[in-house]
Amino acid sequence: MSKKVLLMLLFMMLCIPKAFSLPLDLASGSAWGMADAGLSLDYESDSFLANPALLGLEKDKETSFLTSLRFQDSLDFSNYTLSPFALRLERPVADWAISFISGSLAFSIQNRNSLEDRQQFANASEYTGIRNTLFQFDWATSRSIFSFGVTGRAVASSERSLVSIKDDRILLDYFVETTVGRYEAVDDVSSVTFGLGILVDYQWFKMGVVSDQLAYGSAEQSLVVSVDSLLKTLDWGFSFSSATYDETNQLHLLKFQGALDFVNLGSDIDREVRLGVSAKLQLLPTWSVSLQMGYRETKPTPSDLLKFSFAQGRQTVALNVRLDTFKFTLASSWPTAWYTKIPTAEQAVLLVGATLIL
Repeated sequence: MSKKVLLMLLFMMLCIPKAFSLPLDLASGSAWGMADAGLSLDYESDSFLANPALLGLEKDKETSFLTSLRFQDSLDFSNYTLSPFALRLERPVADWAISFISGSLAFSIQNRNSLEDRQQFANASEYTGIRNTLFQFDWATSRSIFSFGVTGRAVASSERSLVSIKDDRILLDYFVETTVGRYEAVDDVSSVTFGLGILVDYQWFKMGVVSDQLAYGSAEQSLVVSVDSLLKTLDWGFSFSSATYDETNQLHLLKFQGALDFVNLGSDIDREVRLGVSAKLQLLPTWSVSLQMGYRETKPTPSDLLKFSFAQGRQTVALNVRLDTFKFTLASSWPTAWYTKIPTAEQAVLLVGATLIL
């Protein structure tokens, strides 16, 4: 077995525990292929990461444990000009997340390591390393068709100014530098935030409203309750879902779901529209294969909300395979500016992930 294959196996065994569903993204990792759409969609047990009110749904009353892993990187096709097997790290991001769910309460932890600002040299690359660790508490209650939830998040950030990875031992250096290397705390980035979510449930149709920052604070600023922050992080979403079982309680072979979200409505910087659909082949209640497609687009002005501009969008696609308590994901996204041949610095992204659901 060649040295390169041995290094690849070592990377998979050691780095994959750093990697899937993600509170830091304010979205369920299960919705990545749907462009993170799902403010009102109970797609998976971790859907409450997008809207805490989803914990109030009756289907989530059982105690659950989720541990999820994800690794993604940008694709630079020039790396493969000389050899299709060339391995380069452009902007790698590795995550691991754990969620404990008991009734209407949930506690989640996530750790993310990312490398940015790549500087390429003759036989090595240097990056800036950023590590974010999040602790999140969620609670929800429901009455009739309404659910209400609150969430609290604490994020600690640290940074490493020089991460060096040599070309002849990329995988080994990546593992050592991101797990063993020393990171320095960045106090002005660390924060505490509180948000809330509301859900209206008509079974096949749902509507959700979320604000991620009703109150916020940091190491250098006391806790502030801000209407301006509430409006800037205000999200509004709709979803539909076909029935899982028929009238005789038999499992439908196919299940379709979709979501449309308007995110950060009050912010001219982070405002987005996210649209996603999913088609699931249900073999057994916990055995399935699903195909997801999504589209997300930034909206600099409110008047852009009902317009589409491929120059500012990204398309996503994902294949999910669930085998009882294990789920595996292969996904990709790319800028839709490619469809219009408009020059863009955005790159395609490839993602692999796995999760354990108990």
